[in-house]
Amino acid sequence: MRRILPFFVCCAVLQAAPAAAQTAVTELRGSGDPADALDAEDTADQAAASQTNPAQANVFALRRTLNAAAAETGSTGLGTNGRVTPVRPFSDRIAAVGRAVPISGPGLDTSVFGGDTTFDAAEGMRLGSFTLIPQVTFMTGYSDNTAQSADGTAGGLYRISPDISLTSGWSRHQFDASLRGTYTGYPENSDDNDASIFAAANLRLDVSEATQVTTGLAYTFTREEDGSAESASGTDNVHQLSGSLSATRSIGLLAATAGLGADRSIYTADDGGTTNSDRDNTLYSASLRLDANTGSVIAPFVEGSLLLRRFEEACNDSLCENRDANGYELRGGVTIASGPKMNGEVGVGWRIEDIDDDRLDSLSGLVIDGSLVWSPSRLTTVTAGLGTSFEATDIDGASGSIIYSGDIRLAHAFSDRLVGETGVGYSYRTYEGISIEESTLTGFGGVTFALTQNVAITADYTHRRFDSSESGSDYSENAIEAGLRFRH
Repeated sequence: MRRILPFFVCCAVLQAAPAAAQTAVTELRGSGDPADALDAEDTADQAAASQTNPAQANVFALRRTLNAAAAETGSTGLGTNGRVTPVRPFSDRIAAVGRAVPISGPGLDTSVFGGDTTFDAAEGMRLGSFTLIPQVTFMTGYSDNTAQSADGTAGGLYRISPDISLTSGWSRHQFDASLRGTYTGYPENSDDNDASIFAAANLRLDVSEATQVTTGLAYTFTREEDGSAESASGTDNVHQLSGSLSATRSIGLLAATAGLGADRSIYTADDGGTTNSDRDNTLYSASLRLDANTGSVIAPFVEGSLLLRRFEEACNDSLCENRDANGYELRGGVTIASGPKMNGEVGVGWRIEDIDDDRLDSLSGLVIDGSLVWSPSRLTTVTAGLGTSFEATDIDGASGSIIYSGDIRLAHAFSDRLVGETGVGYSYRTYEGISIEESTLTGFGGVTFALTQNVAITADYTHRRFDSSESGSDYSENAIEAGLRFRH
């Protein structure tokens, strides 16, 4: 599987490159041909994108409409939620917070700094009423633990990260798509080569001023932590397919949202992609959420969900434990909409999955999640997240695991060309029915400098520490990287 994934990632980049090369001169940055002027709707979008920041010349404000397909809700502890994944872009959480307010809310203020250099802000390529933004980053560096395991060794690395997004420019409704891939190669330790993929598409239909319908599809490919108890079974790769459909309706002082979802998890090994069906399962959900729709700064919400988890195999381990489960989740919290200063959502609740096999305890626990954006100044933005996930397992005697994650990140614009960012994340994983606990601490810092209007140089340092109650699983990693980012 690892040998095949780089091929698909490279194909995505090669497909984007010819399209950029064939773009007409009038589409390039700085073109002044009046025959190619945008229509009234596009002109409004362009004005929003180039609104200058009054705190500093040539620092541009954040666009109100971000790519919803790339939104990051909650937290994975900076990519440490039991899996090895890259740190997501700073703007992903801003996108999630921007759409969290009920449909009659004010939305996220456009003066919030988006966490990226603006001198080389992507304009993208016009495809009818859509905007396609291609981007690719090439990095090289060094890691003192290329395997990210207890017996890992040091070595050099290179990383290729293509990123393609597509966003509609319609006056009503919105379609967003995002495709990202990362391939990391270790020339001295090729067995440690790694890859990840994230693809998503969202469609929002504005049925009326009081009604919205949203549907989404997503696919992710990641790798289990080498030190995790789950990787002991030989299932290194995790494929997740997700689909959702929801409808939101304003009813006086309330906004009601009804939703359906399905999340399928498939686990494969590195020996040619053999499927391990013992863990393969699908989680179905039906939910109802009620938001106070008063337009106040702090508004409460309540949400309830019915859950149904089904495994492909009725008896899926050596003890023949039937892990099919029914359950529910109840959650309450507040949304915060305080103009440019503070926006987001925080919720607390309880979840239970009652497993069919009486020999296994129910998988139940506290649910804490949230996404916050704080803008102390027009040049500084802080984001924070909390997340809880319930994971299935096929470990004998275990009902599953619960992962609690959190992170905080800060980005500051020293100028329109230079941006610095730092962050720290933590995740804690506990298994129900057996005594295994795992935790991961991640810290990073980096800078980006725009060399031209299409090229930026970027560098970062990452520290990662994994601790497990299982002996011989602990490890740490320090990595430093630098490279170039190209975008149009």
